[in-house]
Amino acid sequence: MTKNSIWEKAQTLKLQVSENILPGFDIGFDKRMPKEIEKELRSFVSWVESNYRIPVTLYVDFEYNHYLVNRNGKRVGYQFYWSDFSSYPVFENEDDIPQIRLPVRTEHSTIEEILTSFIEAITDYFVWLTNHNTTDLVSAERDTEEVLQAYLRECSRHL
Repeated sequence: MTKNSIWEKAQTLKLQVSENILPGFDIGFDKRMPKEIEKELRSFVSWVESNYRIPVTLYVDFEYNHYLVNRNGKRVGYQFYWSDFSSYPVFENEDDIPQIRLPVRTEHSTIEEILTSFIEAITDYFVWLTNHNTTDLVSAERDTEEVLQAYLRECSRHL
């Protein structure tokens, strides 16, 4: 991971987080989700939590859909909802915890494509967490690819 990666910047944050807000992911799966895909996504979540600090709970709902539709009626690969914080870097209100909705259907998407969307959403979480206002797409794409490749390398070691 490059030194200027938003994922790396987020690891150095000094935040005050209420004890009511737990670190890590809080994930949910659509009941129609194939068990092998759920297992792969759980494996990825565990890998991220083992390698990166998720200081403010990140809710993730994996939905059994081909895509989601945003407020403008456009098809999207994920949705990231957040609240503006009133006293950065203090996180006290559980209602302000961010949420990701991610569609998962393998009929038209590979697991790598699904993970790419998930990594992009986590990158948005880190952008939100660092209070970073840039939309540097090149850096975000590089971060996404680096995280995906690191995870795939780790998986190939365990085969």
